[in-house]
Formats: sequence, structure tokens, C-alpha cells
Amino acid sequence: MYVSRAVESIRADPIEGESVALALTTTDDADPETVAAAVEDRGGTVERHLQFDDLAVSVPHDRVDAICDIDGLAAVETTDAIAITTTEATDEDVEFDG
Repeated sequence: MYVSRAVESIRADPIEGESVALALTTTDDADPETVAAAVEDRGGTVERHLQFDDLAVSVPHDRVDAICDIDGLAAVETTDAIAITTTEATDEDVEFDG
């Protein structure tokens, strides 16, 4: 399973009282509802179901390690690493030079 460097950093040194938004990529044979239930059992909150049976979740830093141990995951990244945007969000985040 792939775990991004940002997530590995949080696993190694969680900040008490902080949480993080994660994108969970499920394996082809995983049941997304089972993965979602496992997230909630480990103290996370499922924020959205994404394309391809993936999930956007929020998790306290001290629970990230437990999330990474869920069966059926192919990758765990922060949501900053993927494009979860709307037109409005894109307009706010893009700066043009010149």
C-alpha cells in the first residue's frame, strides 16, 4: 500500500488535538462500505464518497496510524494531494503570472 510522505510524517509525529483530511484509495476488490465502517470504528469521519469507490475522510492525527491499517486500501494521501475542487475553489487557488 502507498502512504504519502505527508501521511507518514503525521504517523511518526502526530499533533495532539489536530485532525487531517485524507483521501483513501480502495483496492479493486474492497467493499467501500466496509472500508467506511472501519474508518468510523477507528475514530474517523467519512466526509464524501469519491469516484472509483474511494473515500475522503477526516481523522484526528493520533488515529492516522489506525486508518492506515485498514484492509482494502491501496493508498492513503492527504486530500491536498488529489483534486477535490469545484469551479469556485479553483478560482480562489489559481494565480496567474504575467
